[in-house]
Amino acid sequence: MKNGNIDNIFIYWIYFVSIILISIYILESFDFISGLFREDISYISSIIVSIFTFYLFRGGYHLYKLRYAINSLIQENCSSNNNIFIEILDEYRSSLSNTSNNKSFQEQLKSRLYEIVDNGFFVADVLLKLGIVGTVIGFIIMLSSLSTIDEMNLSKMNNLLLSMSSGMKVALYTTLSGLICSILLTIQNNYFENKINNFISKILSSDDNEKKD
Repeated sequence: MKNGNIDNIFIYWIYFVSIILISIYILESFDFISGLFREDISYISSIIVSIFTFYLFRGGYHLYKLRYAINSLIQENCSSNNNIFIEILDEYRSSLSNTSNNKSFQEQLKSRLYEIVDNGFFVADVLLKLGIVGTVIGFIIMLSSLSTIDEMNLSKMNNLLLSMSSGMKVALYTTLSGLICSILLTIQNNYFENKINNFISKILSSDDNEKKD
């Protein structure tokens, strides 16, 4: 893997976040983003966006550390520096020096690395389910307003429509925010998984080269 490709691991994530921020700016110019938080009386959209933002930048942090680990692996100059990937690599190499069961430790290596990716996919699934919960709450708000109508008149009909509109907004906004955030986080996790696979391949190929030497 060339140094340019290693640097691109984190740069592509920067591009990804930049596109998201530009999209948010464009949507906010139409008062969509602020309207989403304002109209969602369940606050589920706010929770979804908060979780998404945290794991978006958490993924960027891991990609930055992964980039550093791959670069250190190529240069054969590994230092921990609070880097989970280099710590896993050091544990793997230390284990190889103490046992001949290489295949077992290779599986442990993959398990440790994929655990980080699996957590990201789990959160993406949770965001989608939170959107569905918001949809249910929105319909409950909308339908509960019907129980307050005992006789039909113009004044009560107007209040009924306002209440139903509020419930529908909750349902649609939470569904939309959960769906979009889940899709974006899944895209990031797929990219991260691909780079994890490259890292594993690099470690195993490096290990094979050491055996030949």
